[in-house]
Amino acid sequence: MTETLFIINPVSGGGAALKTWRAARPALQAAGVAVREHVTTRAGEAIEITRAALTEGITRIVAVGGDGTLSEVVNGYLDDNERPLNPQAAIGILPGGTGADFCKTLGISSREQAIQALLGATIKTIDAGRITLNDTRRQTFTRAFINLASFGLGGDTAMWVNRWRGKRSRLLKGQAKYALAALRALDRYRNHRVRVRFDQQSELEIDSNLLVVANGRYAGGGMMLAPEARLDDGLFDVILADGATRLDIIKELPRIGRGGHLKNPRVSAHRARVVSITTDEPLAIDVDGDFAGHTPAELVILPSVVKMLSA
Repeated sequence: MTETLFIINPVSGGGAALKTWRAARPALQAAGVAVREHVTTRAGEAIEITRAALTEGITRIVAVGGDGTLSEVVNGYLDDNERPLNPQAAIGILPGGTGADFCKTLGISSREQAIQALLGATIKTIDAGRITLNDTRRQTFTRAFINLASFGLGGDTAMWVNRWRGKRSRLLKGQAKYALAALRALDRYRNHRVRVRFDQQSELEIDSNLLVVANGRYAGGGMMLAPEARLDDGLFDVILADGATRLDIIKELPRIGRGGHLKNPRVSAHRARVVSITTDEPLAIDVDGDFAGHTPAELVILPSVVKMLSA
């Protein structure tokens, strides 16, 4: 089979990704996969390794980890013009991170399904997104993303999750970690005046601390934040809460898990190719499971730019 590069994040999921890789590697090699592996040592390294491999001619690259690891691979997969460095190349995921939410939208819910996807010939061409936002020093930067961006409560939750990497991450896994982080973030929950513009149309003003701009459906360890999102429709699904209190959010958590929150009158769903979000005070932003920065932000859909190994 074509040589496949596996990029392993050893700290993803508190070491779960490395254990997943050690368990999966024999099965992949037994099935005839020509395995090349690279274990990352720092944030951003997967971007560089992906670009170098694609330039070298590798056409199959697999992220072993969570959504953050996959997001780095996607950022390496796309060039400065937001097109694939090699249009013949495809990327995949072997989930082993804290959330590993994106693969659920692909229909992959177990290691065994992920391995079968990597061994199969099914490739889906899907959308990605581009976000321009402020870093912690209020400097503007741009990056690609594959799953979703969450503003306010989602960004604050991601900050707590990121802080708990290491020893605590071995005690808290997946949805339990996100649930506890969300509760910590809710301690400081308060709405902000937010202005949202869709596709250069007139602004919508809301009082909110919970906004989601989604390509995939799931985040937060399995919460179905954007239940109607599709990976190949050329549109973001934008979910907005307007005037929701801390108590409203807590009451809604069970329904968010299965996507039922769209029935709440304080929640609205929209679709757009370009979304601009401005706020009077900076809102924290979670991008593909990691805290990334603050508002203001502009998000642009990148239609049909990623070839993905899929179930």
